[in-house]
Amino acid sequence: AAVKDPSELCPRIKLAEVMTPDMCKAFAGTNSLNPMQSEVFDAAFHTQENLLICAPTGAGKTNVAMLTVVAHFREKGILRNQNDPYASYQSIGVDTSQFDGGKKVIYIAPMKALAQEVVEKFSSKLKPLKIIVRELTGDMQLNRAEADAADIIVTTPEKWDVVTRKGGDGSL
Repeated sequence: AAVKDPSELCPRIKLAEVMTPDMCKAFAGTNSLNPMQSEVFDAAFHTQENLLICAPTGAGKTNVAMLTVVAHFREKGILRNQNDPYASYQSIGVDTSQFDGGKKVIYIAPMKALAQEVVEKFSSKLKPLKIIVRELTGDMQLNRAEADAADIIVTTPEKWDVVTRKGGDGSL
């Protein structure tokens, strides 16, 4: 394929300009997004729209996934937005004892090897934020308490099918 003229690429977004310092911890070692990541930044970080990212190996798709994860935890109040003066008031009047749903992220990786890689990368990047990442594959089982304690569960399509649809011994 022809290489694009650099002047036609989306300008790089500097993370410190668009995220709080805590959120930037999830991208430790990265100061700016590459052109592909910058192109999809608004959709990944400011909407809950579905995304289909088709890019070659090494293009930064995992960092796009991290953008959506950080945005999700920001929206759910797990990561505070210090730029929002009303953020600390978001749960006033809300009875959280009845419904605590929608806070967990399920990352479905196509293969077990990729699931392991994502768990390693996300765990190291999100540890400073106290976000717990767990693997649920044919090799790695979780009991109900471990699954409940996890903020992110990385699994494969086959394993997710077993635990969510088939019930019985494999269900959480």
